[in-house]
Amino acid sequence: MLALLICSRTTFAEPTAASGAAPATPTAEARAAEALVSRDLVQPLAVRETKASRFSRARMPAQERRVRILDDHASKDAQGNGFVRFSIDARYGFHSAEAEAPWRLDTITGCAYLDRSQVFVKKGDEYRPAAFLLGKNARAAADTTCQPERAAVAHAS
Repeated sequence: MLALLICSRTTFAEPTAASGAAPATPTAEARAAEALVSRDLVQPLAVRETKASRFSRARMPAQERRVRILDDHASKDAQGNGFVRFSIDARYGFHSAEAEAPWRLDTITGCAYLDRSQVFVKKGDEYRPAAFLLGKNARAAADTTCQPERAAVAHAS
């Protein structure tokens, strides 16, 4: 029951005017990407964090997360696969109804491949499968992952 409550707060957090992000009408592609990121990353991460000990020295988990889709339409990588970039914002600590905790922007960034139902997160200069944040030993993805295809430049001779 507690996991369900946390997942619902985490998944359905909407940007507000106070957060600086004005909610816009998302495209169908953006809604699908948001649902994919929520299903494959945000919800499993919230469930994993509820299992952590309260007495651990690890950083406290976020109390609330929201997914922001950064692209209106999919970009193509070098292999021609379409991806959409996303960012996850988080709120930490407990806040009262009078004073809301501020959103920390871009706590997790990455991209989602809708046609393959894959989510990748950025770690340093490379991208890894979302399972990496869930404790799985995941290797870095190919260098072309989440990188837009470069336009061919014609060289004059």
